Amino acid sequence: MSRLHALWIRRRTDLLFWTVCAASFLLTYISYVKWFRLYYPDSRYYLARTFLFLGNSPEAARDLTLAYSAPRNIAVPDIDLLFGWGLVQPRVVLPALSTPFVAWFGPEGLAVVPLIATVVGVTLMIVMVRRRFGTLPALTVALLTNLSMFLVSFETGMLTESLSSLFTVLALVAAWRWLRDPRPWHLVVMGGVTVLSAFTRQATFIVGGAFLLAWLLDMVVQRRWRSRWMWPGVVVAGTAVACQLLQSIVFPSFSQADQFTTQTGTHSLGAAILAAPGLLIQIIKADVLSMMRNDRALLVLICLAIAGMILFWRRVEAHLLFGALLATGLYNVTNGTPTAFRYATPGLVFWVLCAAMTIAATATWIKRAGGRDSAEGPMVPAAGDAAEAGAR
Repeated sequence: MSRLHALWIRRRTDLLFWTVCAASFLLTYISYVKWFRLYYPDSRYYLARTFLFLGNSPEAARDLTLAYSAPRNIAVPDIDLLFGWGLVQPRVVLPALSTPFVAWFGPEGLAVVPLIATVVGVTLMIVMVRRRFGTLPALTVALLTNLSMFLVSFETGMLTESLSSLFTVLALVAAWRWLRDPRPWHLVVMGGVTVLSAFTRQATFIVGGAFLLAWLLDMVVQRRWRSRWMWPGVVVAGTAVACQLLQSIVFPSFSQADQFTTQTGTHSLGAAILAAPGLLIQIIKADVLSMMRNDRALLVLICLAIAGMILFWRRVEAHLLFGALLATGLYNVTNGTPTAFRYATPGLVFWVLCAAMTIAATATWIKRAGGRDSAEGPMVPAAGDAAEAGAR
């Protein structure tokens, strides 16, 4: 086969691959926009803040938000709660980035940044998976992700999930680069995007927990004190904790502990902790049933990821997902309500990586069981080469 012909085949494969990925996303997104809503109760806070950033007074910003919310049967709180609630006060990144689009397109412009962030984030995830595990696993997880109505609604609605998810992907890309070429600016990037994520929504314990467990479990697996994940873990987890503490001090009108005790129906933090296991089981059951009824693609992705985390427990992808899973469980339980994976979306990349790892290993095992030549090696890279594979 000539070199030119091989290049043509590769380009044709790339074109077909990305066409399928784009078509699957567009199909779901168009269906979502046509039959579901882009504007959620949480969106009123981001829209009002955007109007405020555009130079409107708090009263005018509320009136503009009310004019858009009322036909959609979404109530708008008074000014003190709209702009003074400690849960949403720190979430300034989405409103700030949305100001030009809301100025140009009106309130619908609030959907532009989430759409862009979703496209960029999903594309980076697919590229990462394809380089790490090959085309087949990348295409499979891309289809599962793009055909999930829950994921598309959380990511492209007028919400903060897509930006938070994108910042996690960028932190992971910087971490792969650090493992391959440990330069200080990679750590600066990790810390910087974690700060941006913290002021997008308070979900940075997910990426912080993922990186922290990657460091600690890598030491266990390698049976040595030194780990290349130490500095990424220290920087990202430390930044996440610092931002959380800062926000708790500066914006004290929301208490996660009070929310936790309220949702568990208890009167003390100790009693709430004792009630947490039962609450967690209820949340998991409700979310699984919801996905079984409405979003089997997402449920399959989750099951594949958990299977990969368990089967390949020595690998860094499993460590990252385990840390993200613990942090997501913390957020979900303290919030106290089922969210159908919404609280997990800031760590979507970790679920995608583990799901792709399971698919890649399955494809390799099938090939070997069929008696075909496997001299090229498994699609899943060796554990020692995991960082380098992701950094390419």
